[in-house]
Amino acid sequence: MKVTDYIVEFLQRKGIHDFFGYQGTMIAHLVDSIEKNPHTKSHSSYHEQGAAFAACGYAQAGERCACAYATSGPGAANLISGIADAYFDSLPVVFLTGQLNTYEYSGIPGLRQQGFQEIDIVAMAKPVTKYAVQIREDEDIVKALNKAYHIANSGRKGPVLIDLPMNIQRGDVKKPVYDMSLAEMGLDQACESSLDAAANGSEATARTLEVKPGANETIDSVQLADGETSHCTALAADAIRHALAEAQRPVIMLGHGVSDKAVRDQLFTLARQWKLPVITSVLEMSALPWDDPLNFGCIGGAYGHRYANMIANAKSDLLICLGISLCTRQIGTKVHEFAKNAKIIRVDIDQYNLQRNIHENGMGEMKFCADAAEVIRLLAESAENAKCARDFAKKYDNPAIYDFSDWLAVCKDIRTSLRAVDDATPERYPNRMIAALSDALTDTAAVAVDVGQHMVWSYQSFHNQKDQKLLFSGGHGAMGYALPAAIGAYYATGKPVACICGDGAFQMNIQELEWVRRENLPITMMVMNNHALGMIRHLQRDYFGQVYADTSEGSGFSSCSFAEVAKAYGISSVCMEAGQAAEKASTFLQGTQAPKLLEIRMEPGTFAYPKTCLGEPIHNQQPYIPKDVYERLLNL
Repeated sequence: MKVTDYIVEFLQRKGIHDFFGYQGTMIAHLVDSIEKNPHTKSHSSYHEQGAAFAACGYAQAGERCACAYATSGPGAANLISGIADAYFDSLPVVFLTGQLNTYEYSGIPGLRQQGFQEIDIVAMAKPVTKYAVQIREDEDIVKALNKAYHIANSGRKGPVLIDLPMNIQRGDVKKPVYDMSLAEMGLDQACESSLDAAANGSEATARTLEVKPGANETIDSVQLADGETSHCTALAADAIRHALAEAQRPVIMLGHGVSDKAVRDQLFTLARQWKLPVITSVLEMSALPWDDPLNFGCIGGAYGHRYANMIANAKSDLLICLGISLCTRQIGTKVHEFAKNAKIIRVDIDQYNLQRNIHENGMGEMKFCADAAEVIRLLAESAENAKCARDFAKKYDNPAIYDFSDWLAVCKDIRTSLRAVDDATPERYPNRMIAALSDALTDTAAVAVDVGQHMVWSYQSFHNQKDQKLLFSGGHGAMGYALPAAIGAYYATGKPVACICGDGAFQMNIQELEWVRRENLPITMMVMNNHALGMIRHLQRDYFGQVYADTSEGSGFSSCSFAEVAKAYGISSVCMEAGQAAEKASTFLQGTQAPKLLEIRMEPGTFAYPKTCLGEPIHNQQPYIPKDVYERLLNL
């Protein structure tokens, strides 16, 4: 087989039928193979960053592997932001880049460039890929592609990159293989197990594969995806059961590390049986519908839900943290101050993330490097086993150890009271607008949200429905993400989708409006136009003496008329003032079978509240909770 025919056939057998990219001389063979394969289709962006973000949206919305490609040099370099997004948010994406012919390499050390549009993309992508390789011999593609796909989709998932010189693309594969064993891929040699438990047997880590990279490739340590982690899984499940038996105010903290819907449903079944509140990361906020009785919001060091922050940080005595990083964005910069009165159990497949202590010197923490999904499955199996439940209750002489009804009632009081505080805050009119507009988007399968104040308003107030996904650029926080991510989400779901952007973010990849028009994609686009980079403007107001450099009209920043731009692309659009949106926008938003853009004009001085002030505990955000309410809730 021709090398590129093999690559496309391999990926389509793995379930990838949509490829995102931009044509170029040094990737033309791959695009030709995509075109000729009856089961695949190439979707052309208008900037390679758009293709990369579309692949990220595809992977997020479809919960499966995606693929993006680009030509060499500037094309490959333009993928980097999307590669980083996939890396930090654990998205399995295969990136394919073109490269000049291998015979054009001079072999001269220190030569700045070997040929036209040549760049060492493998070295550039190394810090933000799980595996990156340049293919130098035709037959090498078989092992490298099998390895890349396995690495992308096992352990903590993430992006891989294969750099394809032109002569390799047009070369031949004599023995195409579509399913290699770990041994055949060279991934069977594990380092010695590091299951050195702490003295009390409460801390354990899984084995990892320490694979020595070959020539022209880079590779991370790879967590094993088989039975090697079973010991850690059992230890974690047992620790959780024992901790619940002793706790009075436990909370489930759920992150993006549990991305499998079936597993999440198992967890929520347990939470309903045991009457446990669930708090999520921003990336995982749509795991539960917004009005689910067990949904107690997103944790956030700066902009999290008030009630989530208060319950987790000030009221709980046990945090069961499943696939959530507990980074400073989530728990605040004063890490050791977080949940000081709670025991913390952390289950994370990323061993490096677990090296960070939350409590000082790790006191009161139990860490397990294991797949959180497997731990949840084991807990669910134990709960379904009646004899196991009876024996455990008898051991602790407490038949009601799994019933936290009283604690759940306290959490509901906190949630109701603090929602009322926020609803009475005039500056939060954008939140109320987002809530109203979200009710007109109930038929969309996914909503991609960009980066800025509108992101905060959305994860705080969007009324997501059951199985309706909200997609974010989490760790990378890349402006320009939402429009192309929504495009990718459409191809992953086959259903209408939406995106929510600010005026700054939308202009980052505004050229992809032509992609939307060209393929007549059913995407509803909403642009919150406050004529400013609102989040930085807020920062400048508080810390830079109200000098709004490069963030406001007349100070180095401006925004276009987005409705008029959309019309120029041939897309139906309308512009209205923020005060009209809740009442009038729903009529325009009805019907989701064709692209449309709603521009909402807002005042420049918008704010994202509640917000934690520097140095304050994360549950005491501005504008401050009335003193009587605050003291009552803390004393519950």
